[in-house]
Amino acid sequence: MSVTSLIMSQTKNNKITHNLELARALHKQGNLTQATAAYKKVLRLAPTQPDALHYLGLVYYQTGQVNEALFNIKRALVIAPHYADAMNNLANIYKETGDLLKAQALYTRLLSIAPHHTNTLINLAIIFKQTKQTQEALHLIHRALALEPQHVIAHYNLGNIQIDLQQFELAKSSFMKVLMLEPLHHQATKQLAYVLAELGQTAAAIETLQNLIEHRPEDAIAQHLLAAYTQNTPPLRAADNYIKQTFDHYSASFNLSLAQLEYQVPQLIGEKVLSSLSPASSQHDILDLGCGTGLCAEFIKPVCRALIGVDLSAKMLAQAAKLNLYKELHEAELVEFMSKTVKPFDCVICADTFVYLGELHSAFSATLRVLKPQGYFIFSVEQHSTTVNSNDYYLQRNGRYSHTKAYINTALQLAGFTLCTIENIVPRLEKGKAVSGALIVAQKPGK
Repeated sequence: MSVTSLIMSQTKNNKITHNLELARALHKQGNLTQATAAYKKVLRLAPTQPDALHYLGLVYYQTGQVNEALFNIKRALVIAPHYADAMNNLANIYKETGDLLKAQALYTRLLSIAPHHTNTLINLAIIFKQTKQTQEALHLIHRALALEPQHVIAHYNLGNIQIDLQQFELAKSSFMKVLMLEPLHHQATKQLAYVLAELGQTAAAIETLQNLIEHRPEDAIAQHLLAAYTQNTPPLRAADNYIKQTFDHYSASFNLSLAQLEYQVPQLIGEKVLSSLSPASSQHDILDLGCGTGLCAEFIKPVCRALIGVDLSAKMLAQAAKLNLYKELHEAELVEFMSKTVKPFDCVICADTFVYLGELHSAFSATLRVLKPQGYFIFSVEQHSTTVNSNDYYLQRNGRYSHTKAYINTALQLAGFTLCTIENIVPRLEKGKAVSGALIVAQKPGK
């Protein structure tokens, strides 16, 4: 190679290095638009530069372009098959979009190549935790902490695993360790408050949440937990942001988690829909309030002409869309949606969503408005007797509302419904114990 060629090659390499460093700096600053342009500039100079492909894939994922993210990170791995960070982040995307089997396979493969890759140990532990392989998860977290004893994320996930094992004193120590290393770690603060409440240290839990809210007044989850722990006059309903934040976070593992809790409500609602509507007809328009990931859809599709889903969580709706069973999916608050829709429905269902509303009259009235005459309203609630709590509804420590049957009946009558049936059910398990629930069928009068 001539001297001129060497100089030109070195100049090109310098440009690539400079632009990649610039792109990384912009990326770290959160300037994703300019970072994207800078990564693309690197790739025009060097189309097979694996770092640029990998990091461009991450930007695409951060901006909601999942397919583009997968494409670019996979390209990076074709070029550099042992690129540990790219493999870990590809697995992360699979994990966060609910494809746990692909994620687990990639993490396992990566650990065979790089057994001391701390983040992979932690991420695989998270999957094992989600799939109730708790001891395996614990083993991996301890391996990660042996490599990096001050790793904040490892200590945080250790605390979460210890909660699953009901080792609350140990979990308390883990979250306190996180907060010693990172005092403003809001997730660890909320988990610490939960653990303190489980240990009977309610005053300390309340103080912990109050301190967090001083620094993060916008934290809807902390606000809701504080209301649950103080047991003062509860809010009429959970804040929209609380519901969004909670279910966006759990969307990828939601179905698996409920299956492990023996969640029965979608099947029970499906049975009521099929027995209430004409089984010989599939010409019914049904509205699914708080549809989540679409767990009810499979059970009611035999009688559906058009199934419309409504939910506050965009990430839950993205999971529901994968089923291809909904004609429409709307990101909206349910009462607001029903106040604006002009389409009448043959049936409205609501599975395990009214546990985030205390006062139900406004939701029931809105539901009556969107039903055709003789249309059915089929829904579930968690219930309590007046010997447990004398109020019509109350906010439980787990952040969910419980209602009395008497209140449900009164609210339905005030809205204009006729109560058909109200049955005791066990919607799911919590900490291994049956939750007390009710399944209700009501009908709109008329011809």
